Amino acid sequence: MNKINRIIDYCSCILFSISLIVLFGCLAVLPIAKSKRFYMKEHQKNNVEDILETKSFNGIQHYCTNVAGEYVLHTLPKYDVTQTDIENATNHIIDYLYHEEVESMQFQIETTEGSIDFFSEQAIIHMADVKVLFIGGIKMTFTFLAIFLLSLGWIIYRNNHITKLLGKTYFICVGIFIALTILVMIYALHDFDEAFVLFHKIIFPNSDKVDLALSFNNCDTLTNILTGDFFMHIGLYIGILFISLLIISVLIDYIFYKFGNKIISLWKKTDKKKEKCEFE
Repeated sequence: MNKINRIIDYCSCILFSISLIVLFGCLAVLPIAKSKRFYMKEHQKNNVEDILETKSFNGIQHYCTNVAGEYVLHTLPKYDVTQTDIENATNHIIDYLYHEEVESMQFQIETTEGSIDFFSEQAIIHMADVKVLFIGGIKMTFTFLAIFLLSLGWIIYRNNHITKLLGKTYFICVGIFIALTILVMIYALHDFDEAFVLFHKIIFPNSDKVDLALSFNNCDTLTNILTGDFFMHIGLYIGILFISLLIISVLIDYIFYKFGNKIISLWKKTDKKKEKCEFE
């Protein structure tokens, strides 16, 4: 029985450590990816309004990919882009990614040539692929939360029998994740374009989806709103927040690793004293 308990201890410590780290990752990604305030600050910093007017709404024909995977001519008339347009585009992107029931992020703007779609057909197809990953990531968060709670339940049950093992396991797992995160950040800072391509190849195993994601014309409204600088800044923010959360958790883990048994014993003694006082 002791041997079985020890095996469960090891498994619980590993699952607890990995699930907690993944949850920290979700905590670093999901709120900022939904922050309209962050998006609008980035849009202002990256001069998105000017970029849209000079590159997208300039009356020049350019090619984009349609549903059939064919290159078709796409023309946006000359148009004075407003902050309201950018805000609407941002709201539609966020609502579409975060809400499964929202079927499209497309919306229309009124120009001198009438009402036109703001996003290209290629942008709509690509973001549909992104949404699948996004919704899957949100569902994955709840799966890892369940794993975390189950492993935590076993750890609480085993209390002082598992404290040292948990501390050591968590140290190792966090060290691996911090090292990997720093390497990714260094790689992205060294050559962001190459890192961006590699990232898409990892998240989209289907080569057609990768080609679609990387073949946007520089006139496309989606890539002129969500610029390369935008992704670099949000990536750095997520990386720094993720590492910060891990460092804080390691400090807490170190306290429990060194003094966990004493804390638990002290807590038990306090409980017993309370029970004794209540009995008297």
